[in-house]
Amino acid sequence: MRTLAKVCQGTSEQPWFVLNAMKGLTQYKPQLKGISQIYRFQAGVSSDTTFAIPDGCIDIMFDCTETTPSAKICGSTLRAQNAKLKSGHEYLGVRFTPGALPRYLNISAKELISQRLNLFDLAHDRDHLLEKLITNQNFNHQVQIILKHLAREEFSKPSHKTQVALNAINECSGNIQINELETITGISKRTLQRLFREELGISPKEFSRIIRCQSAVNQINQLSEVTFIELAHNLGFSDQPHFMREFKNLVSSTPFAYQRKILESSYASRIQQVS
Repeated sequence: MRTLAKVCQGTSEQPWFVLNAMKGLTQYKPQLKGISQIYRFQAGVSSDTTFAIPDGCIDIMFDCTETTPSAKICGSTLRAQNAKLKSGHEYLGVRFTPGALPRYLNISAKELISQRLNLFDLAHDRDHLLEKLITNQNFNHQVQIILKHLAREEFSKPSHKTQVALNAINECSGNIQINELETITGISKRTLQRLFREELGISPKEFSRIIRCQSAVNQINQLSEVTFIELAHNLGFSDQPHFMREFKNLVSSTPFAYQRKILESSYASRIQQVS
């Protein structure tokens, strides 16, 4: 039974960023191809337990603190991973859609999996961008600087067949088998795996696993009451213990503990959408 709300690829926020931010997270979703969202938050005192969970996307994160500014390019993780944020620092992030990446970085998605690299080691002539962001601390101004910078850049993007598979995985909340993807795309399992590895750095199975986890997280984020047995069944898990183990591995929390944090924090009120 596939009745869960669909996960729009790359549009979900990192929940631990929201939960552990000083004053919540501000988010803007532009109409620019290849960019999922631009967001900003101030890391809270729990920065040492702020995790990045798998989302299949690549982010550029700017530390806009004037004393020690930096810029990192962060690949998707395969399990919950400490984001290595500094308490009190102001972070501005740009999240790309799955398979999208500015070509000037000259690096593959596969090389970025679970990595945090210095942006300016890959793009030596882009340090002026960080300088502009630091001198314009207003979020709306920073958004315009980012958009102007990226609007003239070329992006790598998924091939047509890969995008068809991505859409199908998203449509089914990650609860889909590789043989179904073969039928939908009209290409073999081997070819599909090669395309995913080349364009996203992960296999179709790994991406489906990520979307399935994102679907579970989104359900808990959005609903005050969630029955975990039903959620596990809807997402295609063999049983509830399997779902619990998978959730703990990818989110670094049990579903029960995570749900408690969401309810106690009034999660939705900590996200400010701007247009």
